[in-house]
Amino acid sequence: MNILFEDADILVLNKPAGLSTESGNAPHPSAEKLAMELFGATQKRLYLRAVHRLDRASSGVLVLAKSKSALSELMRQFEQRLVQKTYQALVEKMPDKDSAVLSHWLKRDETGKKALVFDQYTPDTQPCALEYKVIEKRDGQAILDITPETGRFHQIRAQLAHIGCPIYGDVLYGGQFWREHEIKLHAVRLCFRHPRTGADMKIEAPWDAWMV
Repeated sequence: MNILFEDADILVLNKPAGLSTESGNAPHPSAEKLAMELFGATQKRLYLRAVHRLDRASSGVLVLAKSKSALSELMRQFEQRLVQKTYQALVEKMPDKDSAVLSHWLKRDETGKKALVFDQYTPDTQPCALEYKVIEKRDGQAILDITPETGRFHQIRAQLAHIGCPIYGDVLYGGQFWREHEIKLHAVRLCFRHPRTGADMKIEAPWDAWMV
C-alpha cells in the first residue's frame, strides 16, 4: 500500500484491489490490519481505524484515523455528505450517453452480499444516485469518471450493471472475469476537511498502473 498522506491525525493509503478495508474475522488480509502491523512495530501506542469502506475488489484512496476524535469528525463528514468522492472505472460496454445522472432504488438481496437495483420505489429500497462522464473510449468499452451522490452498498457496481455497462472484472454483476477479487473500479480522488485543522484536503491516488 502506498502512503498518499500522513500526519499526526490521519493516514491516507492507496489501497490495492483484493484487500479488505477493515479488520474482521475473514481469513484474508485487510488494509486496517496491515497498516497496524506496519506502523505498530515502530510505535508503542497506535490507534488506526478506517473512516470509510472500499470494496475488497476495488482500489484507491482510503482514509484511516489515528484517534477517536479524528474518526468521529471524519465519519460525521461522510454521514452528512460533506465528502466529495470521485471514482474511475472501465466498463465493458459504452453507455448510451457520454454523461448522465443515474437515479435508482437499491436494496441488498437475501444473502446481503449483492445489491438489487430498481427503476421505481420498491419496499425496503433506498434511493441512490451517481453522475458519470465518459473520459475515454476504447473498442466498445469506456473509462468513466464517476461521482456518487449517495453512498449505498455496491452502488456504483450495481447501477452501472443495471444500465448494461458492468465494470470490467465484476462477475458478481455480470462482468467477465479478470483477476480473483479484483475489478477495474478505482477511488481516484477524495476531498474532505482535515479533522483537526479544518483545512481543505484533496487526496488523489495514481491509477495509471491500475489501468494497465
